Amino acid sequence: MTRNRGRIWFLTECVPAAAFFCLFSGGALSAGSGAGTTAANFLKIPVAVIPAALGESYTAMVGPDSILYNPAGLGLLGYSSFSGSHNQYLDEITQEYAVLTYRSKFGTIGAGFSMLSSGQFTAYDKDDMIIGKTSTSHRFWTLSYAQSWPHFNRDIGKLDPMLITPSWTRVTPVPDYRPKNFRVALGGSVKRVSEKLDKMTAGAYTMDAGAMLILPGHFHLGVSALNLGGRQKFFAETYKLPGVLRAGAAKDFHSINDIIIVTAASDVIKYSDAPAFNTVGLETDVLRMFQLRVGYTSHRDIGSRISGGFGMNFDRFTDKAGFIHGLRVDYAYLDYGDLGPTQRIGMQLIW
Repeated sequence: MTRNRGRIWFLTECVPAAAFFCLFSGGALSAGSGAGTTAANFLKIPVAVIPAALGESYTAMVGPDSILYNPAGLGLLGYSSFSGSHNQYLDEITQEYAVLTYRSKFGTIGAGFSMLSSGQFTAYDKDDMIIGKTSTSHRFWTLSYAQSWPHFNRDIGKLDPMLITPSWTRVTPVPDYRPKNFRVALGGSVKRVSEKLDKMTAGAYTMDAGAMLILPGHFHLGVSALNLGGRQKFFAETYKLPGVLRAGAAKDFHSINDIIIVTAASDVIKYSDAPAFNTVGLETDVLRMFQLRVGYTSHRDIGSRISGGFGMNFDRFTDKAGFIHGLRVDYAYLDYGDLGPTQRIGMQLIW
């Protein structure tokens, strides 16, 4: 057997180290896959820190990470922002993520990128003979646009009082608030997904779409459809991307003088290749400086169904007249049982 055929055997049969990685990240690429098989399953791995800690209950939340769960949430941001994170995943697998959003009177534009990498590991042929080193990488790029109605151009850079109160303290609330009974936001994204297994590559374009409704009392409702269309081909087999339908609700509750703000969120999620399940997330914000988060998902194949994390807002140490109005650092912990824990650390900036 030639060296190239040995690598193909390694990748399709998923021997030793590749078996684990294909199960969680690479998609089911082996011959003879049955119904329900999808490619690019790395898209299912939570990478953004705050949503990960909340059990991915984020369809009805508003923030730069909305680009991953419901692009309509970007249309409700009153300011421009950056969010980035590092995911120390299983078995030395790492994942990086970054998103940049820009708010203008015409709406919000967002651009995001994520890359999952296995690093170098040993490749074997059909006879378990070492044939060298190989690696895998999985990436996506996304470009989003969203807008909300009604919107007021002079409110750009300020906090909308109808939304769940964020922890930022240097962003001025709208002083002459014009009461409205609702906010509606729509958003969409175009994504390029690409994967590389040794020397073989595959890619596909896909789309996301979402909508949000904001009601009085800081009550958010959101729906989204992710990974619409798109198919990837490895060897002679073609597989769909994992389509997702999401619906969620979120609301916050304030103590006297906003010393403590508790935000509750819940999602119903349906993947195209799995049964529907529910998630719940809680965040407790103390003095708009410290945040504690916990999440629960009703479905997880391996490990704990509970996630958690914390964050700290450093915007009180920024210059109110400066360009940067907010800076925060966050951490999330997810346990995969015998496979080990995963940890995420991230940062957000707003201006």
